[in-house]
Amino acid sequence: MIATTHKADKQEAMSKLRAMELDQIAEWLGRLPEEKWERLFLVSWPTLAKKCGVVEEDLLHTR
Repeated sequence: MIATTHKADKQEAMSKLRAMELDQIAEWLGRLPEEKWERLFLVSWPTLAKKCGVVEEDLLHTR
């Protein structure tokens, strides 16, 4: 089993959103509390969260 555990931090996620020209969502993300931003981002914008690297992806290899 191989697991990738890179998770974007808040600033990295905001930069990716701005690169996608989603400045308003990046500003919203910036205003969220540090201890809750990942969960709120995942609940509100699951597809964007994944594109920004917030979601951990596990790659399973079975025999």
